[in-house]
Amino acid sequence: MTNDAPFSELEIEGTASACSYLPGQTAKMIYRIAYDLSESRYEQLLSRGWRRFGRTLFRPVCSACHECRSLRVCIAEFAPNKNQRRCMTRNAGIELTVQKPTISDEHILLYNRYHLDMHHRRQWPHREITEEQYEESFMEGHFSFSREFQYRDNGRLVGLGLVDVTASAMSSIYFFHDPDYREAGLGTFSIQKEIEFGRAQGRSSLYMGYYIRDCASMNYKNRFQPNQLLQRYVADEEQPEWELS
Repeated sequence: MTNDAPFSELEIEGTASACSYLPGQTAKMIYRIAYDLSESRYEQLLSRGWRRFGRTLFRPVCSACHECRSLRVCIAEFAPNKNQRRCMTRNAGIELTVQKPTISDEHILLYNRYHLDMHHRRQWPHREITEEQYEESFMEGHFSFSREFQYRDNGRLVGLGLVDVTASAMSSIYFFHDPDYREAGLGTFSIQKEIEFGRAQGRSSLYMGYYIRDCASMNYKNRFQPNQLLQRYVADEEQPEWELS
């Protein structure tokens, strides 16, 4: 159990394995299972580099590599570049609804279509997800700050983002979309819509997970400027240090 929150978080250290992002590197994660998680506690963890899927919080504890850097976008100061502005114009007809997370056949079909496409294009491991697995991964805990960003084109669900919205910040957890809309850049569009939502709601930062400079699937996050990088992972009682990238 953690010292700051006894009986609410169980900490488990994972085993070392081959890194999924950098060839030749070994990865190791530390996990916390959250039985209870307040907004204030979650903000403390976000600022120290923790991520969340369902009840599971995690961050890297790799001994020989420090390339995974937590990145957060400065919402109020964000200025889109030319390509990002074009992306917004291209997707102007997409409608966004923000609500509490739900599950439907529509969700599962979209998720499985996206992952099958990524399996063919990028050799991602593929296994169709069930409603029970989806709930465990994204909804377990039913925390008050969890939200679902639905993107629809003439009523058709074409993209879905799982996003945490706390009193002062946001955390982009996961996004998947219809493969037919891949050329439209819905990933870039969704991040900008999250920033737009955060700005309207007065949030300061959008946490985007881990930035890895030498990994093409992870270094796109640095295109959203200005942003800050966490300088090192610290214990709960230490103050985190963030610097502009």
